[in-house]
Amino acid sequence: MYIVNRERELAQARAQSGALAIAERAGWRIDRSVPILPMPFRNFLHIAAAELLLVPSIEPSRGDLDTVERGTRIARCDALVVKASSAEHRTVYCAVGEWQRHGTVWHHARRLWLSRSNEAWLVPDPAEPDESDAVFRLSPGRLRPMRPARLSAADGGCDLKPGLERADAFLAAVWGDR
Repeated sequence: MYIVNRERELAQARAQSGALAIAERAGWRIDRSVPILPMPFRNFLHIAAAELLLVPSIEPSRGDLDTVERGTRIARCDALVVKASSAEHRTVYCAVGEWQRHGTVWHHARRLWLSRSNEAWLVPDPAEPDESDAVFRLSPGRLRPMRPARLSAADGGCDLKPGLERADAFLAAVWGDR
């Protein structure tokens, strides 16, 4: 059981608004017509066209993935877990779960990245070690892992910093921080 306090409510609001901002940027429409998941998963947002569960979360980034993974097996679709940071550097951290018949493959420590033309991607956080260098373009269809070279082609270079800064400025505007 969780104690609801102002800090927790603010974290929930940031995670929810960050997830919705990513959905809007990707062109995803949340399907609210029929709940496809049982009660423990009802806070997951279903995006039918992308075969995706969008999961705003304030739990430890890897701590709630077992629950999300059970949801992906039931819904037979991918997952995007979005967690808003609570540190002085405000951003979102994401985990992408690709549903497969024999289990979900996770790509942890992803951050929102915007090209000069505002094309949105999820990229590995340069500050975190990661098992995969896959990047994900946020577009109306399914999330598919791509090679980082595709990202370079989208922005004319390999330096992630300017794109991460653009994404953080976008999120700050969403949250009313700037």
